[in-house]
Amino acid sequence: MAKIRPSEESSTTEPQKRRARSLDLPGENGDIAALLRQAASAQRLAEERLIADLGVTPPQLSALSLIGATPGLLAADLARKAKLTPQTVSLIVANLRRAGLAREEEGGGSSASRARPLALTPEGEKILRLGRERTDAASARLIEGVRPKREKLLRRWLAAIALGLPQPGAALEADDL
Repeated sequence: MAKIRPSEESSTTEPQKRRARSLDLPGENGDIAALLRQAASAQRLAEERLIADLGVTPPQLSALSLIGATPGLLAADLARKAKLTPQTVSLIVANLRRAGLAREEEGGGSSASRARPLALTPEGEKILRLGRERTDAASARLIEGVRPKREKLLRRWLAAIALGLPQPGAALEADDL
């Protein structure tokens, strides 16, 4: 794509500028991986804006959700479930503990293990509830107008990708779309 020099910018029309910006995006015929990354980025940005006043990030809200749904969850298990590195989860958990949203419980690990089960504090439960209300509404907007059968297929396809299953699209039939 040709770069617009400052001296030429004033002579460039608005439709030309919009077209130049659109070339940066793959569009519906673009690379599927790029489209997935862009969709995920757009959704994360929307979620960040929706929960900004709660003092947590989308990854922190996800961690709160997993901790709340799985009593006694260890940080290592959280890392596996969230598909994050142990170092990243360690930082997320430390920030949640510092903010008073999560705590480590006594026991759970062997005497040789320092790992302690995680639990939500009452404030963590409140932030999780508020955050989920907001992000669930944003997620619902993603599938507005999608027929239930297509939604189910989309969910199956995305879950297969997340699980790393080979050829997740093979389960989709042409009639289903």
